[in-house]
Amino acid sequence: MGLFKQARGYFWAPEKPWSAVRAWAVPRLFQAWHSSLCCTLNITTSGFSRGMPLAFDHEHGALIVSWHDQTLIPQHLLRDLGLAGLFSTSRSGQMQSAFWELYGWRVVRGSSKKRDAVAALREALRMLRKGQSFAFTPDGPKGPRHKAQGGVVYLASNAPAVILPIGVAAARCWKMPSWDKYLIPKPFSRVHLHMGAPIHLPPDIPRNETSHYLKLVEDAINAAEREAEKQCKIKN
Repeated sequence: MGLFKQARGYFWAPEKPWSAVRAWAVPRLFQAWHSSLCCTLNITTSGFSRGMPLAFDHEHGALIVSWHDQTLIPQHLLRDLGLAGLFSTSRSGQMQSAFWELYGWRVVRGSSKKRDAVAALREALRMLRKGQSFAFTPDGPKGPRHKAQGGVVYLASNAPAVILPIGVAAARCWKMPSWDKYLIPKPFSRVHLHMGAPIHLPPDIPRNETSHYLKLVEDAINAAEREAEKQCKIKN
């Protein structure tokens, strides 16, 4: 175990040549694994015909929102559609964004640091106002799990942008030992994605009213997840 940690630390180090090797190789290894897994899955959807046309309005962008642990299948299903996502500027975030770019996603980089997060939100707001739609994880990048943070209300209210909530469920899956309990469907399992009713927030929401609308977004994503579980016949 000590030798493994030492090797992992050497590979993860920011110095060259590993930084360049890692930046090129890791996203492509993940892509090969991810594409192979998704080819085995029985993926079904509901609600998308109602909501997705709003993501391609071209005059107003939309926010497609799901929890941080449920992004694996939406990344595959919504690939090569010109959608954008927000990603951390950390080393892992840089590789994650490179991984998503391989699937045709546009990238806006920010972080959990206040200055970087604000800059990323402002850039996302500018793009939303020009008609660019985003996929967004309201509880990312560090949680708390399934608790929406203020960014989603800020963007939806100020752009303005419609919110399209997505819930994901897998009949058989692994849940990783991470803060978000990241969901990975097991090969050959059934996966269902449900898009709930579009949410339109009022403009210029005061800061002291943000919590009310965050709860509304949380409830919508959770309801979409319950519907996805129902379609997969998962009993809680």
